[in-house]
Amino acid sequence: MNIAVTSASGQLGSAIVLRPNNGQNEMKSYRSNLLYSLILVSLVMVGKLEAQAQQSERNTTIASIGDAVMEKIDLALPDELYEGYLFWHQADEIDTDVVNYTMLLDTEGKVVHRWDSDLNGGGHTSYLLESGGLLRTGIRDREWVTGQPVAATDILQITDKTGKAIWELSAKNIDINGNKITFHHDMLPMPNGNILVLFYEEISLEEAAAAGWTAGKGKTVWSDGVLEIKPDLKGDSHEVVWYWRFVDHVIQDQDANAANYGVIADHPEKIDGHFPKSYMPMNAVRQHLNGLDYHPGMDQIVVSSFIYNEIWVIDHSTTIEEAAGSTGGRRGMGGDLLFRYGNPAVYAMGTEEDRLFQNQHDANWVDEGLPGAGNILVLNNNTGMGAIARVGTNGAAAAVTQEQLQGISNVHEISPTVNDDGHYVIAKAGAFEAEQIWFWENDDFFAPFQGGARRLPNGNTLLTDTVGRRVWEVAPDGDVVVRYKGPAPAFKAFKYSAEQVAGLLE
Repeated sequence: MNIAVTSASGQLGSAIVLRPNNGQNEMKSYRSNLLYSLILVSLVMVGKLEAQAQQSERNTTIASIGDAVMEKIDLALPDELYEGYLFWHQADEIDTDVVNYTMLLDTEGKVVHRWDSDLNGGGHTSYLLESGGLLRTGIRDREWVTGQPVAATDILQITDKTGKAIWELSAKNIDINGNKITFHHDMLPMPNGNILVLFYEEISLEEAAAAGWTAGKGKTVWSDGVLEIKPDLKGDSHEVVWYWRFVDHVIQDQDANAANYGVIADHPEKIDGHFPKSYMPMNAVRQHLNGLDYHPGMDQIVVSSFIYNEIWVIDHSTTIEEAAGSTGGRRGMGGDLLFRYGNPAVYAMGTEEDRLFQNQHDANWVDEGLPGAGNILVLNNNTGMGAIARVGTNGAAAAVTQEQLQGISNVHEISPTVNDDGHYVIAKAGAFEAEQIWFWENDDFFAPFQGGARRLPNGNTLLTDTVGRRVWEVAPDGDVVVRYKGPAPAFKAFKYSAEQVAGLLE
């Protein structure tokens, strides 16, 4: 382990802070000539050899209690550090065949607690419960998730303190309109004990066509959604209590015979099913939700859509039937979008110059009691689609390629504008309004895939770079307090006080 103490200057990249609050290039077309093809094949082979050489390092061996697993800790501002324990769950969206285990690390990077797992797969996180157990997802039956979009899983679990499952749900046992589903990317424990989880739903071409959605040439189409599950730990059973489906809220201007035909700009509460015009692979999954959070006071859910470069807020106070429509719930809008932000061009109220986000992850409300409570934090990966195309699908070769990408990610803290009735405000120009509370970026911080941004009790913000296996803690003024180089990729890292994890330190 290497622990280095540095000054706040000299080793830190530039940081831009607009208002502290406590709290692409498209890939060029290949020329079809023989020489270039030979060069391309050679590069691919080199990438595969490098991937094979690094595969064993990427599939990290499960650490034991007391092991110093942190590769490096660069503590720049000791007096501004939030003292706590890092929660680190191994899961990589690209190199998906990994052991998904979870560790709690002390200030020296030593393992003080670990949760074992009988699941694998990548592209998701786990959450620490008050019991000391975990809420997590993963793969047991690879045949069930084969052919699904990225980060699909088939198992949802609640565990005890050791990682042993005390409740488990298979996606095979979920019935949404008779369609096959898989879980993916993110889930969340709710205050009432229920679970929110993102899901892919396989719908037929006929069902997509009925929604005016021309979604590709395959035999099935995936509609994204949010599912609420009530677990019964004693009976090892479950109840589906609520869900929201993307396909129920499509607006489109291509099929005049479909019921949802209309002018995109006239319906900011709806989602254009044909944006962007082309998205690989197959145009068959057009949302790619990759993060969600819940605000209990407002009874609302925020989700992040990778493809639309937006965050969406939906009403959770609806019934299942109301969530499928345009009326009902606390706001009277049913399952339509209450608020959207990041890329007004997707509802014809802006241009590329108005876009703030590019393939963002982990939109979340700052929790009550923390500096900036009620604001929304967004980790904007700022990864161009050309770079994503170069990475390809998944596996070790893609993992090597993603590590070579370059760019600068940033973090936005926003406060959506609301009127006296609590409804989100659309400005005269036609786009939803929000105030930028805090903005941060650093020339040395790039998280090309996944990652997260979470507010800490002292006002610092904890940032995760999945690809780089890095976690940074930054102060409200933008200075980097500490850089951690971790043992494995983590989607979202968290930090807990000694009091919060006392039951795990015995």
